[in-house]
Amino acid sequence: MAEVLPGFLLILLMTGAVVWSLSVSNWASGLEVLRPMALLGLVLGAIFARLPWLNPGLAHLLSGMLGFTWAIHLLGELMDARLMTWRDQATDLLIRGLIWTRVIGAGGRGEDILLFVFVLCLLVWLLAYSTAWMVLRRGWTWRPILLNALVALINYTYVLPKPTMPFFVFLCAALLLLVYQNVIQRQAFWDARQIEYPDLLPLRFLWSATFVCGLLIILTAFLPGEVSIDRATRTWTMLSSPFKAAREQWEDMFSTITAPPGAGSGAFTSRGAALGGSRQLTADAVMEVRSLEYDYWRAVAFDKYTGQGWQNTVGEQARAALGVGAPEQARTPREADEPLPVSPGQGRREVVQTFTMKSDRLDDLVMVGGTPYQISLPTLVEHNYALSGGVNVPNFDELALVVAQERLRAEQVYTVTALMSFADVASLRASGNDYPQWVRERYLALPETVTPRTYELAARLIAENGALTPYDQALVIQDYLRTIPYSESITTPPPDADLVDWFLFEERTGYCDYFASAMVVMLRSQGIPARWVRGYAGGEFDTERGVYVVRENVAHSWPEVYFPGFGWERFEPTAASYTVVPSRRLTANLGSDSSDTGGPLAPLTPDPGRFDELDEALDQIPVPGVLQTGGTSASSGNAWSLGPFGMILAALGLLALAFYARWRYELYGLSQVGAAYAGMALLARWSGLGQAEQVTPAEYGALLAAALPDHQATIVQLARAYAREQYGGPAQATGQLFRGARVELPSDEARKALHRALVRRIFTALPDRMSQFQRS
Repeated sequence: MAEVLPGFLLILLMTGAVVWSLSVSNWASGLEVLRPMALLGLVLGAIFARLPWLNPGLAHLLSGMLGFTWAIHLLGELMDARLMTWRDQATDLLIRGLIWTRVIGAGGRGEDILLFVFVLCLLVWLLAYSTAWMVLRRGWTWRPILLNALVALINYTYVLPKPTMPFFVFLCAALLLLVYQNVIQRQAFWDARQIEYPDLLPLRFLWSATFVCGLLIILTAFLPGEVSIDRATRTWTMLSSPFKAAREQWEDMFSTITAPPGAGSGAFTSRGAALGGSRQLTADAVMEVRSLEYDYWRAVAFDKYTGQGWQNTVGEQARAALGVGAPEQARTPREADEPLPVSPGQGRREVVQTFTMKSDRLDDLVMVGGTPYQISLPTLVEHNYALSGGVNVPNFDELALVVAQERLRAEQVYTVTALMSFADVASLRASGNDYPQWVRERYLALPETVTPRTYELAARLIAENGALTPYDQALVIQDYLRTIPYSESITTPPPDADLVDWFLFEERTGYCDYFASAMVVMLRSQGIPARWVRGYAGGEFDTERGVYVVRENVAHSWPEVYFPGFGWERFEPTAASYTVVPSRRLTANLGSDSSDTGGPLAPLTPDPGRFDELDEALDQIPVPGVLQTGGTSASSGNAWSLGPFGMILAALGLLALAFYARWRYELYGLSQVGAAYAGMALLARWSGLGQAEQVTPAEYGALLAAALPDHQATIVQLARAYAREQYGGPAQATGQLFRGARVELPSDEARKALHRALVRRIFTALPDRMSQFQRS
């Protein structure tokens, strides 16, 4: 017992420090239960380890059962107070586990904090029990130390603030345990060979090791503690520069790797981007954007296609023009709010965009929707140079990226004044093809790897559709690519093939990197300058706060096409759920209408004050049962004289008001086709004819038509129009050609008649639904 006690106390200190750091890490509320969980695990591990007659398998089984029981007991205080018994608590955890499994299996994300604490309890139990067993039964030392060190380092790396004191306690206890166990093993060796040694030798060694560790801590405490920020920054830059360079090189070599949460969303490659295999992104929030106009948020523009991916050579060309040693040294510094000398371009307006970082940006790239004009941060701008009179002058119109001079951290806010395009279709069609020299030199170039059938496909599509202008030709190629299925789970591309050719003719599916690459290559093959851009799609609009929430899983790439006098214009060949085709007016004098653009209307720009408008409209609706007077309120006697009848009318009025509010909420922001279909589906759902998740719009239309045969033509026409808008590719707006057929919505009279029939069905079907409810 005298030999076991010091070892057990050191194990208690070592593992206890790790568990303590976990319990104060703020991963979730209720982590205090980890401490008694680990304590009992250590005690049971020590007891079972010192019973030589106990079979290891039986010991582990008993330990697991006791740990499971103890965890449920400890979590009882965090559960509903109505769960009085252990059986009730265990059943609740089982149900939570089943629900969690179904959510994860369906591709969702688990959000049950109690289950997280329960799993963490089991892991802590396993850590404590296995540490005591390995040291006291097996005589192992390094394995339990490394296991505890792994847990401590993972927690220390990700948690803020850092649990420094528990980490140093763990470190000292681990060193002392290593010394003590080594002496114990030597002592057993000496005893076996009858070698004499001093009494209490392990404790003497342990005391000496404790003295050395204490001395090191005291010496460390007397080291200089006042270090200037400048000195610390220089030291950190010097120490971290090799790792930063290695990280950037690693990202250039393996740009499609799946990074851990918090890392994948924080970095884009700035020099090269390979087209790789499947990808998987998290739903972690990257940033929030407050902007009056919807757009994509550009990070880096790439100009050179290699057959295997893309390269950004703008920095290299700027380096060569200035004669400096690295592309980073050729970036132009700009002060906060200092305007960039960019060409204003036709059809562009200033839009203020406010970005709030939700995670650290490891690449320090400044995002922008449009062309950056003013940025509230000190920045470094990577742009090219052009010869003018034999002298290299800055060309900010060929801008590849903007980086902040200081690190971009979570919760940091910066503002960008951007020049966003509002060019109309007629103007872009009339822009011609008189491209500047720098555009012709770099944004029409293609490598020899591009196959003849890629050229032929682009030429055939343009000829078959009779597209004469670069704008119409870009639309034709965009619409063709949107008919190719989207998938993030693709096979690994062959190493020796041109990957655009492989995507177009072999794989025939892919994600944004391939769609954007194919469109740029096909446009360049027909003499239309384009570039490949990487950043984020617009994101989800939060109506309560009036911001776009941008997550890692909308990291995106898209093509931009150059139009003389207008600059770079965005197109969208990727038909994914998070993408939006740009909406452009037909002419400068007409309102927004995409019926001639070959693409759908972009969603209406969400208005944070739309609920005020809704409330104002609702106030104008007369409520049945409420007496309207000219300026004098009705007396209480008149109000009560209505009796039950008036109360019924008031209830019906409130019900009608609720239905109207829900109706306006469901249909707000949808396109004309989407609103018509959603209105029909909403009324049908209220009448008991809801659309199941697995049913397509066409199938749902057939079901509704069978239930309402008098309105069959209207229902089928609505379902077809909506299906073409969502899945049909080129035609996604009313009055637009779709493979030779014109997509038209039913007349207003027909839709109103359908709505009246569905409303009648709500009330006629109500008795049947009530009887079914009573029987159930």
